[in-house]
Amino acid sequence: MPAPAADPRPHRTPKALGGLAALACVARCALPVLITAGVVGAGAGAVAGRLPAVAVVLAVLAAGTWWYDRRDRPCSCVPKTTGGGGCGCTRSGDPVQISGTGRS
Repeated sequence: MPAPAADPRPHRTPKALGGLAALACVARCALPVLITAGVVGAGAGAVAGRLPAVAVVLAVLAAGTWWYDRRDRPCSCVPKTTGGGGCGCTRSGDPVQISGTGRS
């Protein structure tokens, strides 16, 4: 099982926040129609006024969490001791390096 720092799977938080922002936009447009049709009560009109601000906050949070997940992080693994510099971490798609230090 790969280490959590090396896990390449994207997180669901930005998608969830973006989906909630889209839902708030749809609700803002749909609530006046639903109030007029009598599907929801007139009290929902008080909520409809705040939905654009909620949608903007959710969209900003979605963008922020997406950026935070995508930014480069320093490697937390032990540095490589042979050859090139950098981190000793390998991703699941990288080939395994085997050295020829066997018994003779």
